[in-house]
Amino acid sequence: MLYVKNAGDHLPSDEHAAHVQEKKAEFESYGFEFYELDLRDYFAPEKRDILAQILAETDLLWVGGGNTFVLRRAFRQSGLEDLLPPLLKQDAFVYGGSSAGAIILAKTLHGAEHGDDPYAVPAGYDEEIIWNGLGLIYPQLAVHVGSDWFGTEAQAMIDSFETNGLKYESLQDGDVYIIDGKYEEKLA
Repeated sequence: MLYVKNAGDHLPSDEHAAHVQEKKAEFESYGFEFYELDLRDYFAPEKRDILAQILAETDLLWVGGGNTFVLRRAFRQSGLEDLLPPLLKQDAFVYGGSSAGAIILAKTLHGAEHGDDPYAVPAGYDEEIIWNGLGLIYPQLAVHVGSDWFGTEAQAMIDSFETNGLKYESLQDGDVYIIDGKYEEKLA
């Protein structure tokens, strides 16, 4: 399995590394062979074929949380935004994501600015704010709803979705939103 934590690239490197180690231990405890996929290694256009080959050889791509806008920039600069849709359509592997890793799949990132700073730009990243999501799922996702640490931000996301007439799903920590072709289900 490949784990992407580029949503945390705006964090101090020791905090970023500690989170990756925590996720490594967690996924390995479930029996996965864990490899971090750092999308920054593929920001050069001539590396896109290498990234495509790596993706072709995985069975699970898990994209972690952090800053949605940093993650969206990483998807664009690495070319993952173009590589991912056809692979998912072919059912080449399973995509899983938490927080920003799930939000990025929706049509728009509007609403996410209530929890993430769109102006956070780590070294090596383009400054342009990308407001469009990947458009791979229909509902917007409001994550960490009701949590002690993100509940206010999650409610602001919901308010934004409702104000703009966007269909959304509210996800509390521990909830899962599954999409398999046309099948969609929220598991609480």
